Amino acid sequence: MKQTEKRFRLLRILLGILILANMSVIFYFSAQSGADSGRTSGSITAFVARLTVSSFEELSPEEQEEILSTLHPIVRKLAHMTEFGSLGALVFLFVLTFGGDLLFPYLASLSFSVFYACTDELHQLFTAERGPSVWDVFIDGAGALITCSLLLCLCLLLRKRGRARFEQPLLTTYYAPAGMGPLPFDKIALASDLHDDGIDAPLEILRQEKPDLILIPGDLMDDAGLRDPEGKGYIFLKECAKIAPTFYSLGNHELACYHKGNPWRHPIPLPLTDEIRARIQKSGATLLENQSVLHKGVRICGLTSGIHGRENCPNEAALLTFAKATEPTILLCHHPEYYAPHLKDKHFSLILCGHAHGGHWRFFGRGIYAPGQGLFPKYTNGVLDGACVISRGMGNHTGIPRIGNSPEIVILQKPTS
Repeated sequence: MKQTEKRFRLLRILLGILILANMSVIFYFSAQSGADSGRTSGSITAFVARLTVSSFEELSPEEQEEILSTLHPIVRKLAHMTEFGSLGALVFLFVLTFGGDLLFPYLASLSFSVFYACTDELHQLFTAERGPSVWDVFIDGAGALITCSLLLCLCLLLRKRGRARFEQPLLTTYYAPAGMGPLPFDKIALASDLHDDGIDAPLEILRQEKPDLILIPGDLMDDAGLRDPEGKGYIFLKECAKIAPTFYSLGNHELACYHKGNPWRHPIPLPLTDEIRARIQKSGATLLENQSVLHKGVRICGLTSGIHGRENCPNEAALLTFAKATEPTILLCHHPEYYAPHLKDKHFSLILCGHAHGGHWRFFGRGIYAPGQGLFPKYTNGVLDGACVISRGMGNHTGIPRIGNSPEIVILQKPTS
């Protein structure tokens, strides 16, 4: 017992030194003048650009400037988050060495980090060409929130002596969403965001459930997968078509609108070739590119991802055409962030979405980040207004493990009685 307590005292001393060092680094950067701070962040931005953008030096000065101007504010905010994320984590570990409930070190570390963030902004009142920013306090607090929440989850998992495994999708069933009322289907499967991941588990779920329809609102595969005739996405489509009529719309990954190899440039969609369209048709699935088809008296509409450079808006002409349908309608829409500004007032029977990956890390029922929505996204999971259903997706293409957020196959089902 004495030996253990001695080790804890040494650990506290080490953590205390690291906390003071972290605070000193934050104070040092806060004491820089506006010009010095800009030069520091500018050099870091240039380094990150050279590290992450292939052939950066070969680009024209205008292209380099575009990348740097896009990257610079991101680097500054990430630097803030990193500084206070590490401070929050160190304080969390320091308080944790005293034992007890996990909630206290979690709240104490967050409170201390936000307090020091406030003092850091006040410090800039007395620094040349600098000034306080409430927004920076929120950014700093977000960094601490992320690292402390990760540590909290890790501690909870270790205390339960288990490790969460999210490789296999789970079955999520929503009974009788309001939008299913006018539809002649008892069971609909929503299979989103496979991302060329494993297909055996989701196919087994679909075979057991035997839905009347299988609907895939994008990101089944990326553009490279589309070009591979033997890819997992095509196998998945073929097997789905054997189970039930399958309808497929395009997400941003099918259009090559994702940051791969050049993360700070805005992606331009890559149109599908006739060869790829024919390959999808041969699988037995129906591809809907801003198009609709009538199936058993229901208009099934496929809205293609609207990402194009800095813009992310759906095809308004296609939406207006879909909205004029006199039949009950199901809309496949990859992006849930389209719901409030573009879809909510269109009165579709059902809107089926993916893309958000459940917020990737979920704490207290909320996601942390989703593409198209940023930090603490609103639309990541579940059923909105009885009509818009958002899947957490079947796969994971980032390599970053999900936390509190298992992949899923979604089944929408009418009551059997």
